[in-house]
Amino acid sequence: MTKDLTSVESVHIMKDAVNEINIISPSFLPAQKQTIGNKPHILSLIFGTIFVVLLALFVTGFGYQPWWIFAIVLLLGLGITFPACFSQYWSIDQKQLTITSYSNNDFKKLAQLFNLTSKDQTIINLANIQEASIVYRKIIRLSPFNFNPDHLLLGITTQDGKKIDLDLGNIDYQGLATIVFYLSEAGSKVIDQQEILRLLSENQNLFKHFHKKWAYK
Repeated sequence: MTKDLTSVESVHIMKDAVNEINIISPSFLPAQKQTIGNKPHILSLIFGTIFVVLLALFVTGFGYQPWWIFAIVLLLGLGITFPACFSQYWSIDQKQLTITSYSNNDFKKLAQLFNLTSKDQTIINLANIQEASIVYRKIIRLSPFNFNPDHLLLGITTQDGKKIDLDLGNIDYQGLATIVFYLSEAGSKVIDQQEILRLLSENQNLFKHFHKKWAYK
């Protein structure tokens, strides 16, 4: 019988996460730093600018309209496009975890992008993280046309009891193993109840694994 990795009996607590990683991949070497999320990138901003300029030229008839109409369309387009190019992200290295957040207001978000106003940044020393849990959370789908992805999260609990959920996105084995390695080395207890690390090391599709009805399609 195949073991159900999501059952209570299969709870797997990494008392020594480094040894666990060495068992899965003896040649594993951690990366220097992991950044998760939609960090602002110059290329995405350049491509966004090119798209908006072409759109503004098309809307204004490639010069048939007055220049100020082109300018208004261009500014409006950039004001809509730029904030969509980035969102909250977080990074982790051997010493600390840094969470960077932006305003929900697009105008303030633009100002934060160009450092006209400060963005929200939380820095947590890894030594202050008591526990970290890797969790795959399925969303409830009432419609067959709901294509929103499930959530792969890293839930951390600090020494003072503060709980924070961090989105792991489409992280691969190397990235997750690096995060686990850093946390374990800093003395944090890492919990991988669903054995996500092993599943990623085997290149398994997490969606198919946790949605059994899709597994054999």
